[in-house]
Amino acid sequence: MISNRLILKEMWSRQRISNLDVDYDFWRQKRELIYQMSRISQSCLFTVDVFKSRYDFASDSFSEIFGYNLSWIKNIRKQGDLIEDRIHPDDRDKMTDIQIKHSRFIYSLSPENRNDYKNSYQFRMLNAKGQYMNIISRQQVIQTDCNDKAWMIMGVMDISPDQTLSDNVKYSCMNIKTGEIITNLITSDTEILLTNRERIILEMIGEGLLSKEIADKLDISIYTVSNHRKNILLKLGVNNSIEAINKAKSLRIID
Repeated sequence: MISNRLILKEMWSRQRISNLDVDYDFWRQKRELIYQMSRISQSCLFTVDVFKSRYDFASDSFSEIFGYNLSWIKNIRKQGDLIEDRIHPDDRDKMTDIQIKHSRFIYSLSPENRNDYKNSYQFRMLNAKGQYMNIISRQQVIQTDCNDKAWMIMGVMDISPDQTLSDNVKYSCMNIKTGEIITNLITSDTEILLTNRERIILEMIGEGLLSKEIADKLDISIYTVSNHRKNILLKLGVNNSIEAINKAKSLRIID
């Protein structure tokens, strides 16, 4: 089974950020401002480093509000799935599906408009007492690289005033420049022809990787890669990889 963490990592990799495009000395100064803000905020603040595919910072409020181990919070960069592991398993799967669709929506936009959106989720999250609580998490790009690609994402997490627990994950997306709110991700049939794994493989094919190289990178068998390649051709109704890449680009399934 593919982990949610791996799926997010694959989505973030589409940014193709280089270490030459980011300035961590500058970011450390900005992180200090976020830290100072977290000391007076009642919310749980966190940042995610898209380039390094990991958490960059989490505020002490995660310990104060949820009862999590403070030393884990202060070392969030080394803790991996600390926050994800505390999301209700059913909600975690639904959120991953929503995040994949959100990613497709963002990449369907022109590059200059991709950082204009703030998304919000409501889901169930475990506290230190073993109780699930309704949580609202709002996320948006807070820092871009030198090419204006999303580099750092900031999240603000609060306990929802509505604690009527349900198995539904609520999602909304707002354009921070126009105020337009999207409550449902509308995707055409052509956009959802390929699974996320098939799209990743097709992108790798477009980069010139052979099946064996793809299998090694994704830690799957070459037989599995071969089956994915057959399914890609079948779903797109084409005869070869070149036609598949061209059609997927025309449909904006891949860049």
